[in-house]
Amino acid sequence: MKLKGEAARDLSGFLDNETDLTGELNFKDTMRIDGKFQGSVRIGKSLVIGETADINAEIDVDAIFISGKVQGKVRARERIELHRTARVDAELHTKILIVEEGAQFEGHCSMKSTTVKKPLEQLATTQKENKKLFEVK
Repeated sequence: MKLKGEAARDLSGFLDNETDLTGELNFKDTMRIDGKFQGSVRIGKSLVIGETADINAEIDVDAIFISGKVQGKVRARERIELHRTARVDAELHTKILIVEEGAQFEGHCSMKSTTVKKPLEQLATTQKENKKLFEVK
């Protein structure tokens, strides 16, 4: 997968296919990993996992595009894309999941909305529901 346009200009970092890194990874815009990585990815806009990548991590980013091997737990606030060469054995949490033909996925996927009601909206809804329960007709 080649990065084009804005994604290529916003590349924060790159781990080549001969890299073997363990630790915590934080980046601002887009990160590409083609090597081995074990640990956690806590902050980031877009994470690109190349075909030669071997990842075992807890990942929390806006979007992730997977063409290599990923194990662990992945939370992407916007989207997860599994390309045809992806081999994923993980727990996935996202709004949008795209799986190309040929991709391998083993695990659990949750696509619940991450929208959270404001406390006052929750209180008003709860009060309405409770009023209905105790209405006398």
